[in-house]
Amino acid sequence: MIIGMAGHVDHGKSTLVTALTGRPMDRLAEERRRGITIDLNFAPLELAPGLTAGIIDVPGHEDFVRTMVAGASGIDVAVLVIAADDGIMPQSREHLIVLEQLRVAAGLAVITKADAADPEWLALVCSEVAGWLGSSTVPFGEPVVVSAMTGQGIAELRARLAELGSAMTHRDSGDLFRMPIDRVLSVTGTGTVVAGTVISGTVESRSLARVLPPDLKVRVRSIESHGASLARSRPGTRTAVALSGVERDEISRGDVLVLAADPWEATTRLDAELALSREATVALLDRMRVRVHHGTTEVMARVRLDRPLEPGTSGLARLNLEAPVVARGDDRLVLRSYGPIAVIGGGWVADPLPESRRRAPVGLTSRDPATRLDALIERRRHGVELRLLPVLLGLPPAACASLLQQSATLTAAGGLVVQRGLIERLAADLVERVAAFHGREPHDAGISVETLRHSVPVPDAVAAAALAAAEGSGSVIIHDGLAALSAFRPAARVSDADRERLVAAVREGGLMIPSAVELAERLGIPDAEPGLRQAALAGEVILVERGRYLAAEALEGFARLLREVGSAGEITPGALRDRTGLSRKYLIPLLEWADRTGITRREGEGRRLLRPAGMPHGA
Repeated sequence: MIIGMAGHVDHGKSTLVTALTGRPMDRLAEERRRGITIDLNFAPLELAPGLTAGIIDVPGHEDFVRTMVAGASGIDVAVLVIAADDGIMPQSREHLIVLEQLRVAAGLAVITKADAADPEWLALVCSEVAGWLGSSTVPFGEPVVVSAMTGQGIAELRARLAELGSAMTHRDSGDLFRMPIDRVLSVTGTGTVVAGTVISGTVESRSLARVLPPDLKVRVRSIESHGASLARSRPGTRTAVALSGVERDEISRGDVLVLAADPWEATTRLDAELALSREATVALLDRMRVRVHHGTTEVMARVRLDRPLEPGTSGLARLNLEAPVVARGDDRLVLRSYGPIAVIGGGWVADPLPESRRRAPVGLTSRDPATRLDALIERRRHGVELRLLPVLLGLPPAACASLLQQSATLTAAGGLVVQRGLIERLAADLVERVAAFHGREPHDAGISVETLRHSVPVPDAVAAAALAAAEGSGSVIIHDGLAALSAFRPAARVSDADRERLVAAVREGGLMIPSAVELAERLGIPDAEPGLRQAALAGEVILVERGRYLAAEALEGFARLLREVGSAGEITPGALRDRTGLSRKYLIPLLEWADRTGITRREGEGRRLLRPAGMPHGA
């Protein structure tokens, strides 16, 4: 569990963390000199046996809200600190907006400096805070009153935090690994170390990883959490990872550590559902420049809107970022105005990798993952890589696979996910193309499958799925690498008598494979190929290689010979030449036919039997 501190400057956040953990928080000399927190600080807090939380202490001063948002990213419980002698202050309100936009799962209001206020004033502050937080989207319970000086309420605070921790849902360790980096160190004897909150998945020692957006290839040397060495990280914990292959000054806060094999991409475009806070003083307008906080980074962006967003309203927007981020579907964002700087709202990522067109199908901002998946595929004309779904949806791979399996509108085509309707439309288009080919070439047995696939401007996997659908419907048949309408019969280019002469010549040739050109010249036929194709469709001859056919009985005899020779071990061209008297000109096409049909398998210069008995009729 990750606990994030929030609240106005000088309301006692760091002192409270020290009272809980026993650790001083102001590690920087500048912090000790000024008496305020200016950077993120961290400490472990053991709440119960087996339950250690990580506490992130953030600055409360208005000058460091950017740092506060970086620290609040990925927290499970927000501790909103309000001093009894001050009450609710400007950064109290601003930090609450941040927590609400990040959709923090649970909150706990803590009234500090109880020793500095009289009982009546303390009761008034408690009542005001409870009423203020009662309408928040973050569930806050009754405030806890504490004094770090006297110890009042510290035990109750620990108990409340332990109760929240025990109720937390464990994150899926099977998800894609991602750790936004909030600290980079150079440790003597270890090298470059990055630290952050693991917001999803796990990483192991020796894993190959990447640091994005700079796309640095690294290897994980070791992993620690709360001072303990780990072989594998745990999601939802503060984690330090030692890296090899990279220098400390190549990485900065805001970068993200991911596994090298996972399909994360840096992007400069996001489509997001934005919500403008009721406290915002101006509307959000098209092309307005804003500060976008995502994970541990802040980037400038131009907002593209179809209509202005008034305070208290929400709508879909395109964010054109001035620097790349590593985002995922359903990630939370916080928005601050360009100037004067203030938190004005936030939102969530509907599409982390949108194409340049801003077309937004119905359902893109739906909170139902299945509906949003349909919209994400609809706006990508030729589908999307299956492996990208966990990034687009923000769900673990297993959940994405389940959604796809249950979908009535989507299907997998090779490594792509496409709309079933696209496959159906393409299948109908391919049938029309086959019919058009028959109209142009009535004498040919069919159009080349490869030519047909490449006739439609879609990825090969999509074309193959459409062709399979056309074949599965019975509209098209595929034979010997040719596609034809199931009811089509090629018009004869040769007479029945000439076809019979061709078949007879093939049979007489035995295993000495004559070419169609040779047969045409020998028999005085203008073009032997159409007649041989007709004979092949009738099962009278079998295509061995392009333009060469053999009789079925000749191939059956050759298969018997292969089994006989192969039963003793390796089948070599020399042994077959001795048995048949055939030259390599005839032997090699026969052996390649045997490989294609699954009778043999090539091993070096020889072959081994795969089928001890039986033989398919056809290549």
